[in-house]
Amino acid sequence: MFKILVATFAGLTLLTGCQSTSYTSVNDEVGLPTQLSITISNVRNTDGQLIVLVHDNSGDYHDDLNIHDPNANFYLKKVVTPSMPNTVVVFDNVPAGRYAINVIHDEDSDGGLDRMILPFTGMPSEPYALSNNIYDHFSKGDFDNALIEISAPKSKVDLRLATHLKKVVGM
Repeated sequence: MFKILVATFAGLTLLTGCQSTSYTSVNDEVGLPTQLSITISNVRNTDGQLIVLVHDNSGDYHDDLNIHDPNANFYLKKVVTPSMPNTVVVFDNVPAGRYAINVIHDEDSDGGLDRMILPFTGMPSEPYALSNNIYDHFSKGDFDNALIEISAPKSKVDLRLATHLKKVVGM
């Protein structure tokens, strides 16, 4: 059993390691100040917290670190109390540009996305959402596919929470 877990972990590490990462911002210039409004739908309970992360580079996006980790860097971050069925989170003065947005419903308030041990080792067990509603069967999906354009003076983004298993089976 241990050998299966090690092989699964090694395979997942290899798959996620194949994606190109860089800690350089994809935005070459500082854009005009923008109000970014994110509506998070399908909030199923008010347990824990919603972690809303805005990324401007693939390195921080793919690091997937706990928000309490001293090595964690996010372009923007807010932690809010969830409200059902939708929660709206607003960031003011975001420079217009391209960003990837990641939302985690951290139901146990431990600061990160919990993952299954069995039966699907490594699969996220808490609901999450990514900009452009992307996901991949074996990882959170490519940064370039998650990029969206934020335009001045106001931009609105709609994200729908779901567990990874529900995303994979199309629920």
